[in-house]
Amino acid sequence: MFKGLRGRLTLTYTLVTVLALMALEFILFIVLAANYTIYDQDGYLNDVVYTLVPEARAYLQPEQDLPGLQVWLETLARTGKASLEPQDPFDSPAARIVPDSPLYVLSPQREILAQIRPAEEGPFTSHSNEIIEKALAGRESISDLHMVDENGNYWVAIPIFQEDHNKPVLGILVLTVEPVPGMSIKELFDSISAAMLAGLVMLLALAPFGAIFGYIISKKLTGRLQNLSIVAQAWGNGDFAIMPPPDRRKDEISALSQQMREMALRIHSQWQDLQVLTQMRERNRLAQELHDTVKQQTFATLMQVRAARNRLHTDVDSTEKSLIEAENLIKASQQELASMIAELRPPSFEGKGFTRALHEFVDNWSNLSCIPASFKVNGEKIISEEAEHTLYRIAQEGLSNVSRHSRASAAVVDLCYDDNEVRLEIRDNGIGFDISQYQSSGFGLTSMQERLKDLGGRLEIRTGKDSGTTLTAALPIASAPALEKRGANG
Repeated sequence: MFKGLRGRLTLTYTLVTVLALMALEFILFIVLAANYTIYDQDGYLNDVVYTLVPEARAYLQPEQDLPGLQVWLETLARTGKASLEPQDPFDSPAARIVPDSPLYVLSPQREILAQIRPAEEGPFTSHSNEIIEKALAGRESISDLHMVDENGNYWVAIPIFQEDHNKPVLGILVLTVEPVPGMSIKELFDSISAAMLAGLVMLLALAPFGAIFGYIISKKLTGRLQNLSIVAQAWGNGDFAIMPPPDRRKDEISALSQQMREMALRIHSQWQDLQVLTQMRERNRLAQELHDTVKQQTFATLMQVRAARNRLHTDVDSTEKSLIEAENLIKASQQELASMIAELRPPSFEGKGFTRALHEFVDNWSNLSCIPASFKVNGEKIISEEAEHTLYRIAQEGLSNVSRHSRASAAVVDLCYDDNEVRLEIRDNGIGFDISQYQSSGFGLTSMQERLKDLGGRLEIRTGKDSGTTLTAALPIASAPALEKRGANG
């Protein structure tokens, strides 16, 4: 499943979701570790203010209840807690009053309204008159209302505000609390366990969501790519009528689709131009062939017929000789026309396969031309249909040149396959020709080169005066798996 693009994208979305959750848990662990070392000091002391001020105010407003205030102060000293227990893992711990430390409630005139004072403790003494003045002035920032004493505890002077903070304070609560404690091992373990459990629940909930989301997104993406792949495969088979479907999205795949459409239009236009050019070249070649063979033979035949008619009553032997020559010329013209007509028709192997059809053509040519010819195949392999037709045409053209121009008494046709290419070789023992003049010779060699060039092949010619001619046509063997064996031997 994960070998395809859709599976990989689905896996990627799932992994991104899981890794994001793991990153969040890692950050949470860092926060817990930092929290284990130290809590926020201001938050710790602010909890004391928020807890004690409303309780103390109840005994000073609307009317003073000094006995009740004393009882409340005694209860506070007995419980030893100046703030509530933490409500969540990230809440500050309860602030504890230093045991046997004095507690005072002072009036705005610094008179003692209630107190808890150990026997050895003398009259009220302030650790910092500046902090007392700030408390009486109604300062609210906890950083202005505390100091650290010689034992490392927090000495705090808390202003007891009226409900309307714009009015003067009702009094000051003076107490000493222990410093911020570190988180206990049990609390740390409980916090980490809770975080891991929450992370596991989120993972089980969100990982399938990430997989489903990735599958939906990747399905749309791979669907668009598959459409382009189908179009590309059709183009590879020569069908440019199939176009990519319209894609209105403004992304890279949409741009690729548009570029493919434009490319197909250009290729189609160039293909039409190539067809027209090929037709013109074929017409010119046929015109040259007709001029060099049938026209000349027809003219020669006419001369022989006229000579026979002029000597019909005077020289019977010469007349017969001219008629025989005219008959041979007519047969040669008939053979040339038959060869041209065969070249104009597309090769049809009629279920015999390329190799067998080529073998039969060589045998038929040998019988018609009266030139002995042999045919041999070495290492037969599968090639494309277009390559088969091209090699068949080159065999027709090459053997036609042998019969018309070489004056050969024997010919050999070899078809050889190897790992990379297929080669068709035609050899004769004729008179050869000047290779530098072959383009104007009417042999059709230019047409052969153009056919091979279109398929990435090549044409080689080795010849010389009175040394025969060897023509080799080579084509690369297609490696595409779409080529299916068509039964080359029938």
